[in-house]
Amino acid sequence: MRFTAAAKVFVLFGDPVEHSLSPAMQNAALQAAGIDGLYIPWRVKSADLPTAFESLRGMENFGGANVTLPHKEQAAVLVDTLTKEAASVGAVNTVVARGGRLLGANTDGQGFLRSLHEEADYLPRGKPAVILGAGGAARAVSVGLAEAGAEEIVIVNRTIERAQSLAEFVNRETGVSAVGLGLDDPRMPARVRNCALMVNTTSVGLSPSDPPSIDPSLLQPGMLVYDLIYRPLETALLREATKRGCQVMGGLGMLLYQGALAFELWTGQKPSEEAMRQALVAAIA
Repeated sequence: MRFTAAAKVFVLFGDPVEHSLSPAMQNAALQAAGIDGLYIPWRVKSADLPTAFESLRGMENFGGANVTLPHKEQAAVLVDTLTKEAASVGAVNTVVARGGRLLGANTDGQGFLRSLHEEADYLPRGKPAVILGAGGAARAVSVGLAEAGAEEIVIVNRTIERAQSLAEFVNRETGVSAVGLGLDDPRMPARVRNCALMVNTTSVGLSPSDPPSIDPSLLQPGMLVYDLIYRPLETALLREATKRGCQVMGGLGMLLYQGALAFELWTGQKPSEEAMRQALVAAIA
């Protein structure tokens, strides 16, 4: 990888960030496009995120940024303006430089839906979905599914207040029926068993020693179980889902597609998705 002292700098904000494959993917895209730039991870605590964002405004060679767990919702109030998608979701995963001002965008929903369609031939319209988690990724996935015509969206979260708040947000913004439940809610098992799609948006599974993010006995043959975690490729949830005859998907496709959209927002160019995919495969290997 070659770059000069005038290189554009692209950053990834998160905590943690060491597991992320975005640097490998985006640096491959920059190199394939012949862009003088470098993408680096920047681990930052939530309390320090406002300072980190403010530093971007004075960085003349700032090229753009991604935002990952747990900062996506906080980032939405730290930028100057929001795209329609980011405003409808209330979370930001992509920051674009606009003449010293910061534009907050969200490519997660589009990336997620594209991966569903292209990799699983799955269309959400008329089908019930369960979302595990209630953070920034859950907001993007929930709104994306609602706008794609999902019949009902059930948000399941350890903290029921956050689940209910997100469900109310989805209902208000999209008009699609959404329900927020806690992990110990007696209605939860039946909702999971009867869903067509279950998506884990939590960080449970990042460590190989993590248990499944939900009781595996609730998983039914034929349902699609999607874990947004992409490293490891097979989380405990996906392993248990496979044993029970479920269709399974990891988060690598969503990572690729949301990253390609972010690259286009930053540079005005469509990236080489093949170069990005090859970099992801090599990084995992």
